[in-house]
Amino acid sequence: MGVDAAISPRPRAITVERTAGTLTIVWTDDHVSTYRLAWLRQVCPCASCNEARRAAQEDPLQLRVGPPPSDRVVDAALVGNYALRLIWADGHDTGIYSFAALRASCPCPQCNDGEPAGLAPPSPSPSTDASGKEPS
Repeated sequence: MGVDAAISPRPRAITVERTAGTLTIVWTDDHVSTYRLAWLRQVCPCASCNEARRAAQEDPLQLRVGPPPSDRVVDAALVGNYALRLIWADGHDTGIYSFAALRASCPCPQCNDGEPAGLAPPSPSPSTDASGKEPS
């Protein structure tokens, strides 16, 4: 069950708990979302991570070169007023997690009853159709 992007609440507080391995967002509607950092890294929305996931699906026996991606966050930064960029211990910092997608991916029982398979796209706003276009 996604949250409508047009009426989606904004974060009031964002906390990275490094020892617990979680990111917690308290939204302006008082809803609390807690995400595992390992899951956030697994679903990183950047182009290189999307390509790596696509390649792994096409060739599941493909060998990975180098260490596995880090799931430890060393810093975080706001991107405008719409997203969060996480900076991982291995230097990866190109994933931009939109607040609408994070809210739509909330793993709590009221929202999704667990972690979605990927970062959920936000629901289309009421003024657009499913393709994102304004109705005629």
